[in-house]
Amino acid sequence: MRTLIFTIAQNGYATAFLPCIASQRAYAKRLDAQFVAITKPARVSNTALSAWLKIPVMLHALEAGYDWVIYIDADCEVRRDAPDFRENLRGHMGDVFMAEGRSGRVNSGVMIARRSDQSIEFFRRVLDSVTEPVPEEDRASLKYENGNVIYVNRVHGGVSPLEARWNNTNEPDLDDYIRHYTGRLRPLLKRSPWREAQYQLLKRVGARQLLKFQRQPERRDDQFLTALDEVESAARAAFPALAIAR
Repeated sequence: MRTLIFTIAQNGYATAFLPCIASQRAYAKRLDAQFVAITKPARVSNTALSAWLKIPVMLHALEAGYDWVIYIDADCEVRRDAPDFRENLRGHMGDVFMAEGRSGRVNSGVMIARRSDQSIEFFRRVLDSVTEPVPEEDRASLKYENGNVIYVNRVHGGVSPLEARWNNTNEPDLDDYIRHYTGRLRPLLKRSPWREAQYQLLKRVGARQLLKFQRQPERRDDQFLTALDEVESAARAAFPALAIAR
């Protein structure tokens, strides 16, 4: 099975979350899967573009012929005993899988897709929703693309439930497969003093970004969509494996 595992690690995340990314790379090696950490373009001025990048990359990887594609946030650690997700999901209904986050809504920090007309259509629909109005209920407390994923799934369906062990965002004692160091789990991520200093710098930069862009807007404009296409094209040029199934 042609399988792609990818993460997005721009704007310093490749260094700040190096141990997490290393765990993802090791997991891909164990599964004989292609692994790509998208580190180029290295700097993206609008952090929303980096967050949104996972959607067109996922879509085009499926269209390129990968049988399975899994996206994992850079701040996620794949445990050494995590099973092969392809075997784990064998026989499960559906072709797009996500776990619920702390809010009880699907969390796009880990997305698994099995290639089919349905999975391709789902991610195409999410990408098309960039410039559509997203109701407040779907984007409440969110900043980037997750509200659109929630919105499309609520209106059109397409996401099958994924066990929380595959994207643990909230339970320190859970026997998880992928630990997502966000929210209350963030302090549990151990870093060297140097990496901790870099992460604190990223937080300060991120805070300035939030002051500029605030929370997820009702919709984004055509200029944002054009910029997203440019960032995605640059990423595919830098990492050909994203668009060539191996």
